[in-house]
Amino acid sequence: MVTSEPAPAPEAGVEVAHGVNGKGPYSAPLVERPDLLRARLRAAPRSPGVYLFRDQSGRVIYVGKSASLRDRLRSYFSAPQTQPLRTRRLAESAHDFEVVATGTEQQALILENTLIKRHHPRFNVRLRDDKNYLYFRLPRPVVRESTRPGPDPSLFPKPDFTRRLGADGARYFGPYTDAKGIRRSVRELRAAAPFRGCPDPVYRRGRVCLDFHLGICAGPCEGRIDAAGYQQILDDAASFLGGHTSTVLGRLEGAMAEASEALDFERAAALRDRISAVRKLSEEQVTSPRLGSEIDVVGLASRGAQGMAAVLSVREGRLQGVARHPLEGVQGRSDAEILSAFLAQLYSDTPTLPRSIVLSVQPESGPLLTTYLEERRGGPVDLRVPQRGGLRRLLARAEETAEAALAQSVVAQDFDHERGLNALRDLRTQLALAELPVRMECYDISNTMGQQSVGSMVVFEHGSPKVSDYRIFGIRSVEGPNDFASMEEVIARRFGHVRDREAEPEASLGVVPDLVIVDGGEGQLAAAHRAMVRLGVEGIPHFGLAKRFEELHQVGSKNPLHLAQGSPALYLVQRIRDEAHRFAITRHRARRQKAGLRSRLDEVTGLGPKRKRALLQEFGSLTAIKEASLEQLAGVPGVTRPVAAAIKELL
Repeated sequence: MVTSEPAPAPEAGVEVAHGVNGKGPYSAPLVERPDLLRARLRAAPRSPGVYLFRDQSGRVIYVGKSASLRDRLRSYFSAPQTQPLRTRRLAESAHDFEVVATGTEQQALILENTLIKRHHPRFNVRLRDDKNYLYFRLPRPVVRESTRPGPDPSLFPKPDFTRRLGADGARYFGPYTDAKGIRRSVRELRAAAPFRGCPDPVYRRGRVCLDFHLGICAGPCEGRIDAAGYQQILDDAASFLGGHTSTVLGRLEGAMAEASEALDFERAAALRDRISAVRKLSEEQVTSPRLGSEIDVVGLASRGAQGMAAVLSVREGRLQGVARHPLEGVQGRSDAEILSAFLAQLYSDTPTLPRSIVLSVQPESGPLLTTYLEERRGGPVDLRVPQRGGLRRLLARAEETAEAALAQSVVAQDFDHERGLNALRDLRTQLALAELPVRMECYDISNTMGQQSVGSMVVFEHGSPKVSDYRIFGIRSVEGPNDFASMEEVIARRFGHVRDREAEPEASLGVVPDLVIVDGGEGQLAAAHRAMVRLGVEGIPHFGLAKRFEELHQVGSKNPLHLAQGSPALYLVQRIRDEAHRFAITRHRARRQKAGLRSRLDEVTGLGPKRKRALLQEFGSLTAIKEASLEQLAGVPGVTRPVAAAIKELL
């Protein structure tokens, strides 16, 4: 099975209108079919909503919102000579559109952000790789009597890092663009707020480890701290991460004074060390206590289609951190347009929002954006454009930071592009290819004794991975560990889309590659070749890469090719082969783990098919069931508390 992400389900009160014939995109742009275009525009609603433009392959190229869908759509196709170049190109590229009518502009703004993150349209301003940002999660202790023998980790939970937010009652901080930096900061934070850092199996031993003796853990496993004291440590950590250090300092100093008066010098010494750690952590540059307690300062820089946003976080007058966010699709956009799109996307997933956001200009749709941010924050949000003073100087610093980060990014990309082009030229020469292999595809098979078998397809364009075009094929027709037959099935299914691309276009599978590599020797190559001959695409250059001697096999040649040792071509081929292997292994392990969880759920007494379906409908995946709390499991209709406890104990 080719995996793909499902379209987001509309919210209540949202009405979806698809292409006019319901059969997908058209063969010509909308501007070349004026009669049909006029009829489609007349049929568009006047209500608020979101609209999507699609290109010839059916890919979403732009997502927009409007208070009146009909008026906004008409504006793209009227008086083209007066339109900006970017708008003219968008209209000329649109082969189809669809609209999503929403009840309010606020719903339209939220849905627009969701769709931009889902589809990454090339004409939109968008955050690059925002899904990979890191969050720090501070869980809340489970308030209940422990039923397990020995120490119960859920009563003294371990904070951790995650890349997705969950509705589990925990406190989340982020997103952080510098993963190494935040991990280092959290290690330093444990000296001031000594929360548990050991995994659950180590905690269950019931004795303190080295962390306790280093002063970075309070020792809950041995009962050195009670639940209330541990909760206070987690609250202190939350205050640090939120930039509120003065409150923590005051509380610790008061506790140290009380311990000294009670002649509890051991506790007073421990508190003294924590106070020193707090002061060390808070020894950052003081900007000004008059600036405000919660401020984000956003600086922008752009060059062509690339952009960079730098966000300075100021808390209690101190510069707490700097985050850099690469942007795409900014060419031809004003700063007001860029800020409007950037702020909506940035703060849509941020668990905490600042009281004030400092900007160079007011963003487009400022009042609507302010309302959205205030609803997310649960309080007032002020978008400020300072003209002088400390905030103006901070804004200049943010803009300088964005300019410097963008310059470094452009240099790195130019270098990578030139290096990739040299590798492609070298590969073309050594393989005697007729064309430069701009698009390369590599395939690999992964299974465990024939179980949970998958085939991976990875794509490199211009010498770099194109992750959006990666695909996984679940093996359907092969029983047992037969990599040759599995490879033949994968190649047949992949290039079946090339044969049928006129009738059934698909975003990446309808594209013809310049070079195909299968991971393996003559056997895997022969299997792939049979499938390509059946489909009439054997003219695409294809090779089998045998790992043992790093040799390339070609159909009809007895002597394998050996790329020059240390050459850019060999390095590129090894990279794409290793990436195909990594991708296949990762997805195979995920399937194996899911199958293991499913089989373990079968062991739970009282959990039949109906209850399992209810759990999957509620949580969406077996992994989410495993991560859910006892209360969340017991809240599913039909799942009793004893059954929920049995699930937690088993998983």
